[in-house]
Amino acid sequence: MNKDNVVKKNWEFQKILDTKNQVVSKNLIIYFSKSKFFRAGISIPKQFANAVERNHYRNQIRAILRKMDISNINFDTVIIARKTFFNLSWDQKIKEVNKLYERITNGK
Repeated sequence: MNKDNVVKKNWEFQKILDTKNQVVSKNLIIYFSKSKFFRAGISIPKQFANAVERNHYRNQIRAILRKMDISNINFDTVIIARKTFFNLSWDQKIKEVNKLYERITNGK
């Protein structure tokens, strides 16, 4: 995942969220919209952790996305973590993210 694959601007987040296409699990919500190539934005709600912890979890999700094969995912996505995501082990986090992206590429 490089600089071109990141959703940064607020209006970009809003555009993806406004499509209302989502896949939901107990630990994560991923909003998505069709695109020419893969991009991802990560959001950790403020009420769940302080700034240091939010950055830590954001970096964890980025590391998972870097290891994934994103060549066949042509979607803009916004990942929103739920409180239960923080309690998972590293392997469970990887499985959770992979499973949701599989659901997106396979049409839910």
